[in-house]
Amino acid sequence: MSKLRSLDLDLDVIKAVDGGSSVMVNALDLQSFILRARVLKLYRQALKIAHRAPPQARGELKQSIRQEMEKNSECNDKPKIRYLISEGLERIKQLDEMLDMQGH
Repeated sequence: MSKLRSLDLDLDVIKAVDGGSSVMVNALDLQSFILRARVLKLYRQALKIAHRAPPQARGELKQSIRQEMEKNSECNDKPKIRYLISEGLERIKQLDEMLDMQGH
């Protein structure tokens, strides 16, 4: 069996062995894996920019970023996830520009 075919089969389900017992773990397909990485990157970027906010607003801003991410965490619709990523990128770009204008 070719390596590509083997990898394709492994993407469906991965068997993880833990202490002698087999556990079935759902694996992400490549597209889902890439989307997940993009979401995590967006989250890190948002928190990094929020850290530049004034101290009195920083906590609330970080909390609202986390709430927004958690609100959409159960979304499995790939086109909607792509849309949410693009919206998030636009929002953090605006926040970054606003903080630059304020000198933060």
